[in-house]
Amino acid sequence: MQKFRKVCRFLHRELGFLAVGLTLAYVISGVAVNHTDSWNPSYEQTRSTWTITPPGVGPTEQITPQVLDQLDLKEPIRNVWRATETQLRVITPSGTVDVNLVSGEVLSEVLTPRPLLRDVNFMHLNQGKGAWTWIADGYAVILGILALSGIFLVKGRKGLTGRGGVLMALGLILPVAYVVFEKYL
Repeated sequence: MQKFRKVCRFLHRELGFLAVGLTLAYVISGVAVNHTDSWNPSYEQTRSTWTITPPGVGPTEQITPQVLDQLDLKEPIRNVWRATETQLRVITPSGTVDVNLVSGEVLSEVLTPRPLLRDVNFMHLNQGKGAWTWIADGYAVILGILALSGIFLVKGRKGLTGRGGVLMALGLILPVAYVVFEKYL
């Protein structure tokens, strides 16, 4: 058992140092993406409104040049389409511009990437796929080894047979209880 503990200590120490950077990236991103109901963790959204001379509800091909001329957008236009009878939507690389053709009201929504936070969210959610999938899988395996090797590092009443065992049981019960309550209650 002494030799086994020595191997656990070695693995826990070495892999723990290796995992620090990834763990911090996942911690920052994890907290950020847990709150997507109240904010966009990857992009800052800026809304602005103004008014143009309303072109009316004529044919889309006829009113589009009038609207675009008045909007004087600084970035390329990806698409323009008639969202409703009275609304023209202009799509740009950074967002959308909605124009009410009757009132002339314009609503612009621009998304600006949040520095660093967007990048760690991109990695955490594995949006890039490819090589990052293998890195994330390797990191998950390392976390498993850290969890399992850590169980055997402390002996006695603070270890697996004492307080450590109680905390480990609580850590195992929490996800199971959540699933049961979420699914069946």
